[in-house]
Amino acid sequence: MENNKVRNKNFYDEYKYFDFMLAENLKSDEDEGVNTYISKMEHCVVEAWDYITEWESTLNRLKKIRERFISLKNAELSFDDFQGKDEDIAWMRIFLTKLESKSDPLSKYANLNIVYKTRKKSIIQRIMELFQ
Repeated sequence: MENNKVRNKNFYDEYKYFDFMLAENLKSDEDEGVNTYISKMEHCVVEAWDYITEWESTLNRLKKIRERFISLKNAELSFDDFQGKDEDIAWMRIFLTKLESKSDPLSKYANLNIVYKTRKKSIIQRIMELFQ
């Protein structure tokens, strides 16, 4: 039980730092870094999911760790209860390294040039354009 408490405390502290760093990077409100990052990811065009392979897994992981943090913060579960593994802490640290080196999904998205294919206009559309 003591291991769970230490693990959850470490996760809680690391999440607070992770959230702060995301908020600072995204210039969002304090304690809103993870929420802002998730929101920005959800509002990107769907084609980004095809070009950036880690897009969906990153989005799901961010949601999962946010949920774990909220359950600890709101005392829905005790710090003595099993909440997860230390791999969440390692993942957040790696993600911050990616953020710093501009290799996180949103940084990659900002550098994408998505070309949308357009279909040719039909004969009716071309005739309608003549009368406008």
